[in-house]
Amino acid sequence: MNLSELSLEDIVLPAMLLLIAGFAWWAWQIKRDSPTWPSVEGEILTARAYARNETGDQRGTPTHEWLTEVSYRYTVGGVTYTGNRIRAFGPLHFDEASALTEIRPFPVGAKVPVYYRPDSPSTSVLIPG
Repeated sequence: MNLSELSLEDIVLPAMLLLIAGFAWWAWQIKRDSPTWPSVEGEILTARAYARNETGDQRGTPTHEWLTEVSYRYTVGGVTYTGNRIRAFGPLHFDEASALTEIRPFPVGAKVPVYYRPDSPSTSVLIPG
């Protein structure tokens, strides 16, 4: 098979699989390493739970999946960063109560420990491991 015989599917699907595998590998490294990371005090900027179908073409349809969004600010070595990762792998939420339970410890304005990667302080989590 020569290059001109390749279809878009022959290129896009493997590329997407590699991209997904790369993100999974990166998250796994955060999960593995974050329990040993140092921490600094941060401040919660936003925290919300929302139905997956609140935006886009799914707006208004029944949902069975809830997402959480948290952002926080922290400073390492005089540089201020903004993070948005609660943990390396976030759980799926199938109801609003579950999503709200996850963000309950992180009300807006709360001072919280932020665990950051020592060699790349812009990588952080609120819950290590």
